[in-house]
Amino acid sequence: MASDVSIANQALSFLGADPIISLDDDQTEAKLVKANYAAIRLSLLEQHNWTFATAWADLNPLADPPVNQFSHAFPLPSTLLRVLFVGQDFEHPEGAWRKEGNNIVKDGDTCRIQYILDITDPNNFSSLFVQAFAQRLAADLAIPLTNSRSLMENHWQLYEAKMKQAVSRDQLQGKSRRIRSRWLENGRFNYGRGGVAGPTV
Repeated sequence: MASDVSIANQALSFLGADPIISLDDDQTEAKLVKANYAAIRLSLLEQHNWTFATAWADLNPLADPPVNQFSHAFPLPSTLLRVLFVGQDFEHPEGAWRKEGNNIVKDGDTCRIQYILDITDPNNFSSLFVQAFAQRLAADLAIPLTNSRSLMENHWQLYEAKMKQAVSRDQLQGKSRRIRSRWLENGRFNYGRGGVAGPTV
Protein backbone atom coordinates (compact mmCIF):
# COMPACT_ATOMS: atom_id res chain seq x y z
CA MET A 1 0.00 0.00 0.00
CA ALA A 2 1.31 3.41 -0.97
CA SER A 3 1.37 6.32 1.46
CA ASP A 4 2.73 9.84 1.54
CA VAL A 5 5.65 8.61 3.64
CA SER A 6 6.42 5.60 1.43
CA ILE A 7 6.50 7.83 -1.67
CA ALA A 8 8.72 10.30 0.18
CA ASN A 9 11.09 7.56 1.34
CA GLN A 10 11.30 6.11 -2.15
CA ALA A 11 12.33 9.54 -3.43
CA LEU A 12 14.85 9.97 -0.62
CA SER A 13 16.31 6.51 -1.30
CA PHE A 14 16.96 7.57 -4.91
CA LEU A 15 19.14 10.35 -3.48
CA GLY A 16 20.85 8.24 -0.83
CA ALA A 17 19.19 10.35 1.88
CA ASP A 18 17.92 9.20 5.28
CA PRO A 19 14.32 7.93 5.41
CA ILE A 20 11.66 9.69 7.43
CA ILE A 21 8.91 8.41 9.74
CA SER A 22 6.51 11.29 9.15
CA LEU A 23 6.30 14.39 6.96
CA ASP A 24 6.15 16.30 10.25
CA ASP A 25 9.52 15.00 11.46
CA ASP A 26 11.96 17.63 12.65
CA GLN A 27 14.67 16.72 10.15
CA THR A 28 15.79 18.43 6.96
CA GLU A 29 14.55 15.63 4.68
CA ALA A 30 11.03 15.70 6.14
CA LYS A 31 10.81 19.48 6.02
CA LEU A 32 11.84 19.56 2.36
CA VAL A 33 9.43 16.78 1.43
CA LYS A 34 6.55 18.51 3.21
CA ALA A 35 7.32 21.82 1.48
CA ASN A 36 7.22 20.23 -2.00
CA TYR A 37 4.97 17.17 -1.79
CA ALA A 38 1.50 18.70 -2.30
CA ALA A 39 2.59 21.05 -5.09
CA ILE A 40 4.22 18.20 -7.01
CA ARG A 41 1.15 15.98 -6.56
CA LEU A 42 -1.11 18.67 -7.99
CA SER A 43 1.26 19.31 -10.89
CA LEU A 44 1.38 15.64 -11.86
CA LEU A 45 -2.39 15.19 -11.58
CA GLU A 46 -2.98 18.15 -13.91
CA GLN A 47 -0.63 16.87 -16.59
CA HIS A 48 -2.81 14.03 -17.87
CA ASN A 49 -6.44 12.88 -17.90
CA TRP A 50 -5.72 10.13 -15.37
CA THR A 51 -8.43 7.49 -15.21
CA PHE A 52 -8.06 7.23 -11.42
CA ALA A 53 -8.60 10.99 -11.05
CA THR A 54 -11.53 11.47 -13.47
CA ALA A 55 -15.02 12.22 -12.16
CA TRP A 56 -18.41 13.60 -13.23
CA ALA A 57 -20.57 16.13 -11.41
CA ASP A 58 -23.96 17.78 -11.91
CA LEU A 59 -23.63 21.43 -10.89
CA ASN A 60 -26.29 23.70 -9.40
CA PRO A 61 -26.58 27.27 -10.73
CA LEU A 62 -25.99 30.33 -8.58
CA ALA A 63 -29.03 32.45 -7.82
CA ASP A 64 -27.54 35.55 -9.46
CA PRO A 65 -26.64 35.48 -13.17
CA PRO A 66 -23.05 36.25 -14.22
CA VAL A 67 -22.11 39.66 -15.55
CA ASN A 68 -21.42 38.51 -19.11
CA GLN A 69 -23.26 37.14 -22.13
CA PHE A 70 -24.16 33.85 -20.43
CA SER A 71 -27.35 33.26 -18.47
CA HIS A 72 -26.05 31.12 -15.59
CA ALA A 73 -22.97 30.51 -13.44
CA PHE A 74 -22.27 27.14 -11.82
CA PRO A 75 -19.85 26.78 -8.88
CA LEU A 76 -17.19 24.14 -9.46
CA PRO A 77 -16.36 21.35 -6.99
CA SER A 78 -13.70 22.29 -4.46
CA THR A 79 -11.67 19.23 -5.48
CA LEU A 80 -11.56 20.21 -9.17
CA LEU A 81 -8.19 20.71 -10.82
CA ARG A 82 -9.16 20.88 -14.49
CA VAL A 83 -12.38 20.74 -16.52
CA LEU A 84 -12.31 18.07 -19.24
CA PHE A 85 -15.79 18.16 -20.74
CA VAL A 86 -19.10 20.04 -20.36
CA GLY A 87 -22.31 18.36 -21.54
CA GLN A 88 -24.85 15.73 -20.60
CA ASP A 89 -22.77 12.99 -22.24
CA PHE A 90 -20.21 12.61 -25.01
CA GLU A 91 -22.95 12.45 -27.64
CA HIS A 92 -24.40 15.75 -26.41
CA PRO A 93 -21.56 18.23 -25.72
CA GLU A 94 -22.39 21.67 -24.45
CA GLY A 95 -22.30 24.60 -26.84
CA ALA A 96 -20.51 27.70 -25.60
CA TRP A 97 -19.14 27.78 -22.06
CA ARG A 98 -16.22 29.27 -20.18
CA LYS A 99 -14.47 28.81 -16.85
CA GLU A 100 -14.42 32.06 -14.88
CA GLY A 101 -12.75 31.88 -11.49
CA ASN A 102 -14.36 28.97 -9.65
CA ASN A 103 -17.42 28.88 -11.89
CA ILE A 104 -18.56 27.55 -15.24
CA VAL A 105 -20.62 30.13 -17.10
CA LYS A 106 -23.01 29.06 -19.85
CA ASP A 107 -26.55 29.31 -21.08
CA GLY A 108 -29.19 26.94 -19.71
CA ASP A 109 -29.98 26.04 -16.11
CA THR A 110 -28.25 22.63 -16.01
CA CYS A 111 -24.57 21.79 -16.17
CA ARG A 112 -22.80 18.43 -16.11
CA ILE A 113 -19.02 18.30 -16.23
CA GLN A 114 -16.25 15.74 -16.42
CA TYR A 115 -13.13 16.84 -14.60
CA ILE A 116 -9.82 15.92 -13.02
CA LEU A 117 -10.06 16.02 -9.25
CA ASP A 118 -7.42 16.35 -6.57
CA ILE A 119 -6.65 12.84 -5.33
CA THR A 120 -4.87 12.95 -1.96
CA ASP A 121 -4.97 9.26 -0.98
CA PRO A 122 -1.95 7.53 -2.60
CA ASN A 123 -3.85 4.21 -2.49
CA ASN A 124 -5.91 5.58 -5.39
CA PHE A 125 -2.84 6.29 -7.54
CA SER A 126 -1.76 3.81 -10.18
CA SER A 127 1.52 2.01 -9.42
CA LEU A 128 3.27 3.71 -12.33
CA PHE A 129 2.02 7.13 -11.21
CA VAL A 130 3.56 6.43 -7.79
CA GLN A 131 6.89 5.64 -9.46
CA ALA A 132 6.76 8.85 -11.49
CA PHE A 133 5.74 10.86 -8.41
CA ALA A 134 8.66 9.55 -6.33
CA GLN A 135 11.08 10.20 -9.17
CA ARG A 136 9.84 13.78 -9.62
CA LEU A 137 10.13 14.38 -5.88
CA ALA A 138 13.71 13.13 -6.01
CA ALA A 139 14.48 15.46 -8.92
CA ASP A 140 13.10 18.47 -7.03
CA LEU A 141 14.95 17.59 -3.82
CA ALA A 142 18.26 16.74 -5.46
CA ILE A 143 19.83 20.19 -5.23
CA PRO A 144 18.54 21.07 -1.72
CA LEU A 145 19.77 17.73 -0.33
CA THR A 146 22.89 17.03 -2.41
CA ASN A 147 23.79 20.36 -4.03
CA SER A 148 24.35 18.41 -7.26
CA ARG A 149 22.90 19.84 -10.45
CA SER A 150 24.00 16.81 -12.46
CA LEU A 151 22.13 14.51 -10.05
CA MET A 152 19.04 16.69 -10.40
CA GLU A 153 19.26 16.50 -14.20
CA ASN A 154 19.66 12.70 -14.09
CA HIS A 155 16.63 12.29 -11.87
CA TRP A 156 14.61 14.68 -14.02
CA GLN A 157 15.35 12.53 -17.08
CA LEU A 158 14.29 9.43 -15.16
CA TYR A 159 11.11 11.20 -14.08
CA GLU A 160 10.22 12.10 -17.67
CA ALA A 161 10.71 8.49 -18.75
CA LYS A 162 8.58 7.14 -15.89
CA MET A 163 5.90 9.76 -16.46
CA LYS A 164 5.73 8.83 -20.14
CA GLN A 165 5.33 5.18 -19.19
CA ALA A 166 2.60 5.97 -16.66
CA VAL A 167 0.66 8.07 -19.17
CA SER A 168 1.00 5.43 -21.88
CA ARG A 169 -0.31 2.66 -19.62
CA ASP A 170 -3.14 4.84 -18.33
CA GLN A 171 -4.27 5.57 -21.88
CA LEU A 172 -4.87 1.84 -22.39
CA GLN A 173 -7.63 1.91 -19.77
CA GLY A 174 -10.27 3.09 -22.25
CA LYS A 175 -11.05 3.68 -25.89
CA SER A 176 -10.44 7.17 -27.26
CA ARG A 177 -13.55 9.05 -28.35
CA ARG A 178 -13.85 10.03 -31.98
CA ILE A 179 -14.20 13.76 -32.58
CA ARG A 180 -17.25 14.16 -34.74
CA SER A 181 -17.67 16.93 -37.29
CA ARG A 182 -20.41 18.48 -35.13
CA TRP A 183 -17.88 19.06 -32.35
CA LEU A 184 -15.46 20.63 -34.82
CA GLU A 185 -18.21 22.94 -36.05
CA ASN A 186 -19.05 23.86 -32.44
CA GLY A 187 -15.38 24.58 -31.86
CA ARG A 188 -15.32 27.11 -34.69
CA PHE A 189 -18.50 28.70 -33.38
CA ASN A 190 -17.28 28.89 -29.77
CA TYR A 191 -13.81 30.22 -30.49
CA GLY A 192 -14.87 33.82 -30.52
CA ARG A 193 -16.90 33.42 -27.31
CA GLY A 194 -14.08 31.91 -25.32
CA GLY A 195 -15.79 28.53 -24.96
CA VAL A 196 -14.48 25.05 -25.51
CA ALA A 197 -16.42 22.55 -27.59
CA GLY A 198 -16.12 18.83 -27.93
CA PRO A 199 -14.51 16.27 -25.65
CA THR A 200 -11.01 16.42 -24.30
CA VAL A 201 -9.25 13.26 -25.42
